Amino acid sequence: MAKEKQPRGLSVKQRRFIEAYDGNATAAAIAAGYSPKNARNTGARMLTKANIRAALRDREEERSALIIATREERQAFWTEIMRDENTMIMAKLKASELLAKSEGDFLDRHELTGKDGAPLDASPRKVILSFEDAPEWTDDGGPVD
Repeated sequence: MAKEKQPRGLSVKQRRFIEAYDGNATAAAIAAGYSPKNARNTGARMLTKANIRAALRDREEERSALIIATREERQAFWTEIMRDENTMIMAKLKASELLAKSEGDFLDRHELTGKDGAPLDASPRKVILSFEDAPEWTDDGGPVD
């Protein structure tokens, strides 16, 4: 069994705190063996220590790596499906499409234009901050000159 890497300078209780921490520092402090009476302060203090934060970050990165496929893993999976002679053609096509999208082979380009194909108006607009500053409006919805 492989030994987990632990940052240097952590006590046994600090390592237990890191293992127990799931977003609740007080509960993690109690689970690590710290006094329940002072667990809230102890848990908060633990989260201010750079080595504890680094160990928690490393732990989460390791957990994520185990459950979330990397880009390369997804691409290898899609390639394997695409090349498998026993896979149905629809699955092969979908795998090749996903692989192509992941490589940026398909780019959707949209040209944005204003009314009747005119360029978009990028001029600054007046912002009304209060009703006192608002212009009066005519019955047809336009401002009164």
